Amino acid sequence: MPSTFALSVAKWVLDLGTKLIKSDVRLHNAAVIQDDMAIIFTVNHFTRLETILLPYVLYKQTGREVMALAAAELFAGRIGRFFESTGTVSTKDPDRDKIIVRSLLQGDRPWMIFPEGAMIKDKRVVDHRGVFQVYNDGKRRPPHKGAAVLALRAEFYRHKIACIHDRPDHSDLPAALDLFGLSSAEHVLGKRTVIIPVNVTYFPLRAHDNLLLRLATRFAQDLSKRALEELSVEGTVLSEDTDIDITLGEPIDVAEYLRAPEYAELMACGLHDMHDLEVDPASLFNEAARKLMLRYMQAIYQLTTVNYDHLFASTLRCLSGRNFTERSFRDRIFLSARHLQECGHPYVHTLLRENYREMIYEDRSPKFDDFMGLCVKEGVLKPKGAGYTRLPHTGLADNAFHTQRAHELHEVIANEIEPIKELHDAVCRTARLPRFLAAKQVRDFLLAEDLRAFEEDYARHYDPKLSKGPDVGRPFFLRPMRVRGGVVLAHGYMAAPLEIRALAQYLYEHGYAVYGVRLHGHGTSPEDLANTSLRKWYDSLNRGYGVIKTVTDRIFIGGFSTGGCLALIAAAEKGAHLTGVFSICAPLKLQNYSVRLAPSLVSLNSLLKRFGRTREAWEFIDNVPENKHINYAKNPLTGVTELIACMDTMDERLPEVRVPALVIQSSKDPVVNSASAQLIFEKIASPHKELTILERDRHGIINGQGREDVFDRVLQFLRRVPAPGAA
Repeated sequence: MPSTFALSVAKWVLDLGTKLIKSDVRLHNAAVIQDDMAIIFTVNHFTRLETILLPYVLYKQTGREVMALAAAELFAGRIGRFFESTGTVSTKDPDRDKIIVRSLLQGDRPWMIFPEGAMIKDKRVVDHRGVFQVYNDGKRRPPHKGAAVLALRAEFYRHKIACIHDRPDHSDLPAALDLFGLSSAEHVLGKRTVIIPVNVTYFPLRAHDNLLLRLATRFAQDLSKRALEELSVEGTVLSEDTDIDITLGEPIDVAEYLRAPEYAELMACGLHDMHDLEVDPASLFNEAARKLMLRYMQAIYQLTTVNYDHLFASTLRCLSGRNFTERSFRDRIFLSARHLQECGHPYVHTLLRENYREMIYEDRSPKFDDFMGLCVKEGVLKPKGAGYTRLPHTGLADNAFHTQRAHELHEVIANEIEPIKELHDAVCRTARLPRFLAAKQVRDFLLAEDLRAFEEDYARHYDPKLSKGPDVGRPFFLRPMRVRGGVVLAHGYMAAPLEIRALAQYLYEHGYAVYGVRLHGHGTSPEDLANTSLRKWYDSLNRGYGVIKTVTDRIFIGGFSTGGCLALIAAAEKGAHLTGVFSICAPLKLQNYSVRLAPSLVSLNSLLKRFGRTREAWEFIDNVPENKHINYAKNPLTGVTELIACMDTMDERLPEVRVPALVIQSSKDPVVNSASAQLIFEKIASPHKELTILERDRHGIINGQGREDVFDRVLQFLRRVPAPGAA
């Protein structure tokens, strides 16, 4: 039996260790564990961390001490004695099976077994036919059936003991119990043997210099190449912000495999066949064990937490052709992520599930850049213009198995989702789509989604007294036969897409595709605007960007008033993906300084509501707009708060705007302090920037008299901006 003191020390060390490492360890689906279960956890094996980390995490969650098998070579010296004291059993211990079966019969401690039998460093567990095969000792072989055989034996003996216990004659019971040193049948009855598949997924998985590797090389300078490789992976996992997702699958009831007709005679009451089974434990259960092994192996890999790297690596592997643009690659990642959502795959990394749209919005994407940088470093990709060239892949021989994580990590990552055949095949089909077809699928999805979002919002928030007609607020897409470029165009605060329609039409007639964005909360009712946010406004702009980028690589973002602020924020975020940006009467300072009081009033309203003083709350103020057929007549204070946040965010991001920029301002704007334009112009970092001040005494200069001058200035700017590099 394991030493209680040693177990306590091990848990204390791991408690301390988890406070020092940066990894985020998350256990999922722990509720499947029930008190009546005698459990074998079957786990995928990629690093040595699983042997130590998983028992600790399961103990913290369930309070049950998990026993494990460990490679025989680890049982040497002090480390070996420590493993023995904590109950870890060597794979070559002659009493190994008997120890495990006895423990399962009593149901006192779960066991953790790696059916692959060794670390699968290449993560390749299926062959080209989809049959489970793993690399070990210089060859490919099926996974071990040991966990299945042990589970079947335990359940077989449990059935026999229960059967003998229930007979009037208990004469055979002591011998049955003595076979495994059991003191009474009560320890066995009331339990059931189950196998719980477990998957451990790391994201991101990288192999490079890290603190653990540096410490190891300092104190042991003669480390082997294999040890250095393992430290480069496992040290990086621990010392960086790595997510470790541990997912438990549904328990597999082992008894169901013993109910087959061919086992009927074997399962009859009697003591003699228990001794026979000990002579050749595998032979009687060989076929059942094979079926059980295939079931838990399939389950283990179906539990893989699919992440961005899986889609990146699998798409790269399946791409046809040597050259591809970053934009087309991102489209394919988005479509594969959409498939994940639609098919309802249950295990998707949080970042991929919630932020997959960012792939087509082309905002800063550290995860994307990191993976592509990895492929460049590994000599798989070479940057070329706005895309990449795939370099010839020589591949590593099987004898390079222990170095693949260091040299071909992108291949290792792609291998991990091969067993999820439906997903793997869908990613490959998407990767092989022609560029124009992938772009069309993205565009069709975004157009339908944006229109549906407006119609649902309009129906939900329609106010017969305050809402305008649906044509005022509906987003629109104008696409000429011959596209010279594309413009994402955003309206102002409390307005709607109709406000920018005339400018959009003018640009369309001169060869530009234009998407007229509806900012969330607009074109419906003031009540809807009261519950929106800057984040949602920016998401609305991004949907328009996602549409325009599917028809041209020459992309501009522009906007009027608040739409101009959002355009400049987007220019800072998207960088070189954008061709240029323009803003018209964008506010950095407002003429009415009292709007800065809005956040305080919103806080006061919240306080009044908390104390039931709803009537005293002041949530809306009257608005007298220039365009009464477009703008809201009521202005929500919460919306003003978001407007201020938008202005402040733009102010912070202006030094990051490095694409060509045009700033237009009305000289006597009654809403926006005209000094805003000069301040914006000065803060923009782009060497190619223009400032135009027009003699006007109105804010809404994109409609009404003199609007043609504004339109022409925008058009001439679009024409002057040089074309981007290779697409």
